[in-house]
Amino acid sequence: MKYKNPLAEHKTKIQKYRAFISDRNSGKNAYKSDNTCVPLKDLNFNDVEFIAGFWRVQEFFDYDIQQIRDREIILGPRLEYKEKTFFEYYKVASLVYNCYGPVKPNFNMVAAKYETDKETYWSYGKSIAEARAFMGIKLYDEYMDLIHSVACKNINSKEKNK
Repeated sequence: MKYKNPLAEHKTKIQKYRAFISDRNSGKNAYKSDNTCVPLKDLNFNDVEFIAGFWRVQEFFDYDIQQIRDREIILGPRLEYKEKTFFEYYKVASLVYNCYGPVKPNFNMVAAKYETDKETYWSYGKSIAEARAFMGIKLYDEYMDLIHSVACKNINSKEKNK
């Protein structure tokens, strides 16, 4: 899959398209990550980005990206980990770009996933314990009133009877 490289100099498709057509017609090349080059006329508009003064062929990236806590995270394989919670865990990596697209991921973190009727919740951390803790905080923030009403049912009814 091709993702928009945030290092690209053309911020709109129209800007990029005009520059691409102009440079293609003037016989310019695009550079690949292996230090070879390819004529722009042999490439599709969506296969390249203009970065640091040169057209760069963007590499194919076959990973899913998930927005977690305002950060783009690359989802890796699901971890086979059983515990009392209903969470699923995945190996994850930070999304980092170079001139040729997303860099090969280093799966050095863990994400927790929890699906409800309302939505799917995500958290991540350096370990399963951290991901679980961040998920617990997120769920508590979301369901605080419900948890309080169930956990303090007897206290709440005594206060009402006073």
